Amino acid sequence: MTRRGVTLVECLVALVVSGVLLAAAWALLLAGSRLAHAASAGAELRRGVRAAELVLRAELAALSAAAGDIAAMSDSTITIRAQRGFGVTCAPPAGTTIVLDDSLLSLLRAPDPAKDSVRFLVTGDPFTVTDDRWSNAAVSAVRRGSCGPGVGGTALDLAGATAADLAGVQAGAPVRLFEILEYRNYRDATGTWWLGVRGPSATGGWNATSPVAGPLRAFDGLSFSYSDSAGAAAASPADVVLVDITVRGVASRTVPGASPVDSVRLRVGVRAP
Repeated sequence: MTRRGVTLVECLVALVVSGVLLAAAWALLLAGSRLAHAASAGAELRRGVRAAELVLRAELAALSAAAGDIAAMSDSTITIRAQRGFGVTCAPPAGTTIVLDDSLLSLLRAPDPAKDSVRFLVTGDPFTVTDDRWSNAAVSAVRRGSCGPGVGGTALDLAGATAADLAGVQAGAPVRLFEILEYRNYRDATGTWWLGVRGPSATGGWNATSPVAGPLRAFDGLSFSYSDSAGAAAASPADVVLVDITVRGVASRTVPGASPVDSVRLRVGVRAP
């Protein structure tokens, strides 16, 4: 019995076949990696655009333009009274202090005297609604209150309103808490554009802008337009009935096969009481 060895030609054929198989496997791995990166970049792009949509829709849908909730507007910024809570008084005011029933209090965050104001309903004749009105005041202090034995309350000391102004506020009156915010098309120090937000500074002017969602397309990544009840361009913030918003996002990184831009358009009505 003889043993046959492997010839040089056979070795060369085996090496060539192995190389072809390895190259094919590498190409498949590379294609899979590119697809994964493209999917990840596309998902990141869509998340940024949808986050901007959700934030703006939630903030604007709670507004009443006729009541002054839109403080200023332009094609790239909107300044609003952003609602941060809703409550119900559990007793008539004591001087310039109102107490909200904790069991009926809904808050996005804890009331902040440095930022917050309130809008409360002043009732005139209890047998008619034509003389009811909403009034505004700043919150100067927040402390624990009571709505009776075993019933917790949140007491708000108000500034800018007198006891006479609050005389028509009855137990069960609705109260909205809000803060002034400006949403804007914002470019950071690196040149990247975002949906940004800022609030008033205690010393006047504005605080620094913080990015909320993005990144957005340069210059026109965020745009607003405003319509009145007749469908024409609103002449003033109080006339606004609809706000049309366009958000144009861009990918934060270039990936072959991934879409570099995504956009969404939304229309929000601002008719809340």
